[in-house]
Order: sequence, then C-alpha cells, then structure tokens
Amino acid sequence: METILKKIFVGDRQEALDAILQRYNKQWFAIVSYVYFANIYGKKLFEHHKEHYVLSHFQNALLEDYKKTTLSLVHKLYQDALLDSDFALMDGIALQLFYFLAKWKWLPNLNGTDFAPFVLESLVQKFGAHNVRMVIYGTYPHLLQKTKIYLQDKWYQVFYAQDGYTNLDRDQVEKVLPAEEWTINVMLVARSTAVYPVQEMRVYANKERIQKNKLWVMNQAGTFDWRVGEQKRPPMIVRKLRLEWLRRLISDPKRNYKKVLDSLGILHYIFSYLLLKKCSR
Repeated sequence: METILKKIFVGDRQEALDAILQRYNKQWFAIVSYVYFANIYGKKLFEHHKEHYVLSHFQNALLEDYKKTTLSLVHKLYQDALLDSDFALMDGIALQLFYFLAKWKWLPNLNGTDFAPFVLESLVQKFGAHNVRMVIYGTYPHLLQKTKIYLQDKWYQVFYAQDGYTNLDRDQVEKVLPAEEWTINVMLVARSTAVYPVQEMRVYANKERIQKNKLWVMNQAGTFDWRVGEQKRPPMIVRKLRLEWLRRLISDPKRNYKKVLDSLGILHYIFSYLLLKKCSR
C-alpha cells in the first residue's frame, strides 16, 4: 500500500496540469492514470502478485484475451501499469480518506470527469485550438460518435476516433497526427470494466508507440458516458458534500454496488495498514 501512496500525485489540479505539461515537454509523451481505492482493494494490489508475463503479448489484447488469463496475472499487469504511469491521480472519496488518515494531508479529488475537461480547456487557452490535436478511443460505437460531436462542438480538433471494442488502428493514428513538434497530441482512452482494467494495461503494453507518436494519454474509464449525458451527474451540492458515490449507487445499483462494497474495504486497510502496519509494500 505504501507503494501506491508514494506514487499518487500530491497537489491540486493546476499543479497537476503544470507537472504533466512539464513532463510532456521534456520527454514528448505522458501517461496519466487514475487510482481508485475500490481497485486497490478489489484487485488486492501491492500484496502477493508474483506472476511473470511477456508484455508484448498484450499489445493487441482485447477484453476476450484478458479473460483467457488468470485474474492474478491481470492484477499483476494492472499493478505494474499503474506504477509505470508518469502520473497517478487520486479519484474517489475512499482513497482521499485513507490518504488523509495515513499521511494527515487531505488531497483534492482529481477525478477524470472533472480533470480532463480542465486539461483540455487549459491547453487550448494556452496554445490555441489548432495546436491541440485529439485522439479518442473507447466506449460503444454510438456513444463514441456522440463524444466526438460533443468535443467538436466545443471546437476541439478530433483527428481520430475509434470505439473500444476493436483493436486501436495505431498505423492510422500515426497517419492522421501531424508531425509538427509544436503540437500537443492528447489521447483520451475510455475502455475498461469492473473486472478488467483494459485501458491501463493496453497503454502500458504499447508505451513505445505512445512515445513514438508523442501522445499525452489520459485513461478515462467511463467519463465519455458522463460527457454525452448517458450517465447523469448529481447536483453540485451533492458533489460538494462528497456524496456522489451514494447518488450513483442509488441511480444505478447494478453498475456501482461492487465499487461501493470494495470501497468499504477501507475499514480493513485502516486497521491492518494504519494500526497494525502489516501492508507496508
């Protein structure tokens, strides 16, 4: 647990944006992932994953391919993907609470639903819309089209879009992205499930291509659905009271009950990690 606590970015959204941009300008690519306590607990991350794998085997893997492997290996790959990310941002009240109890510091919730729009708006304001080129990959085909239209209506340049149920055509991505060094190529990836965090693992397995194409990758999970209204966010007062998780559970229990149950695992971690100091990795 100590491993991921050290990996989590400490700062507000402006500080996160500045740090990611600085890293991108230095190495000409950046990979941003989000960390949920439900995933830490449900996938037993940073505990006993000793499996070995050949990373190249997962470069073109889709959900069906991951289902053919053991969950323990999937969790190991996911763990390594998070730790290999350039930035791991905190998402969710459970992890906020745990971090506070562990470090006595309250960190902002840099969830993808709010942080990604802030990043895009800030980049366009700073560099101009013509210098920010976007690739979007993930979700269902009909929602992908809605997402593309939504972004284009906001004057973002979407150079390529592909649904998450097909292998990403990386050759086509390379063809459509401009070669100019002064552009910023942002790729939003929204392909994951409650069991298989496909987006992080595929990004991790294709890091060389990401670097080659100078991509700023943000693993977004289900945020495309929120952008186009497929999923409704609660009123701002509910979000400020940090009860968005409860609203989601009530409105869509089938989709969210497992996350809530795993998040309740915080009680176990508070006892074992904070009181008994048994999870020090």
